[in-house]
Amino acid sequence: MSVSRGEFLKSLGKSLPGMILPGGIATAAQRVLGKMAAASGPSETAAVPTSPQAKSAMAPKLEFINNGPSAGNRVAFTFDDGPIPGKTTRILDAFKERKLHATFFMIGRNIAADPELAQRVLAEGHDVGNHTYTHPKLPSLNDEQACAEIQKTDDIMLETMNYRPIWFRPPYGELRPDQFGLVARHGMRPVLGNASTRDWSEPGEDKILSTILTAPAGSIIICHDFAEQTANCLGRALDSLLERGIVPVTLTTLLS
Repeated sequence: MSVSRGEFLKSLGKSLPGMILPGGIATAAQRVLGKMAAASGPSETAAVPTSPQAKSAMAPKLEFINNGPSAGNRVAFTFDDGPIPGKTTRILDAFKERKLHATFFMIGRNIAADPELAQRVLAEGHDVGNHTYTHPKLPSLNDEQACAEIQKTDDIMLETMNYRPIWFRPPYGELRPDQFGLVARHGMRPVLGNASTRDWSEPGEDKILSTILTAPAGSIIICHDFAEQTANCLGRALDSLLERGIVPVTLTTLLS
C-alpha cells in the first residue's frame, strides 16, 4: 500500500503522544510535524518500508532540515558528539547562566558512559537528538547495521533518560538517500544546519565567533561538545546575540 508524504507525516505526528518528552516539547513537536504534513500536500510517494531490508526505492522521500524561519529573530545552537564530562558541562553552564537552551545530538555510547550528564542536559530543558551509537559513516553501512546504530541510541535514551528523540543528525552529515526511511521509521526528522563553525578543526575563537554572529535569524548553528575553542567563546557569543535581539532556542522551538 502506498502512502503520501503528507499522510506519512500526519501519522508520525499522531505517534508523538506516546513519546516521552519533557515539558512543552511534545506539544511543540506535534505542531512542527503537523505543519510539515500540511506543507507536504497530497503528492504520492513510494510505499513506506516495513523492515531494514526493504529496497531503497521504497523509502519515503524526505529531506534534511537546514534552517528554520527567519521571522522571530531566533537561532538554534546544536552540539554534536556528547555528552563529554568536563566539556558538555561548560556548555551547559553557559546556557544555564543566561536561561537559554540548545539542542544536543548525543552519541549513544557516550550516554552509556555518563548517563547522569545526559540526564542533566534533558533536565535543564534542552532538546536531545540521536547521533548514532558509535559515530560511523552511515553510507558505508548496510540497512541492518545503520538501523542498529540508530536503535541502540534510542534504546539507551529511553533506558537512562526516559526520552525518545524526534531529531536525528547523521555523523559527518552523510546519509544515503535510501537511508532516510530508516530515520523516518524511528519517528525522527534528519537535521543538518546552515551555519557550521567547523570548530572540530580548531579554526580559532575569532573565526567561530564570526560564524555565529553573522548567522542570519532562523539559522541552525553546528558546534561540537568537545571543541575547547567554542566553549571558550560561547558566553561572549550568547551575550552578543542577546544584545542584538537574537535569542538562541531549541530546534523544536525554532521549527515551531
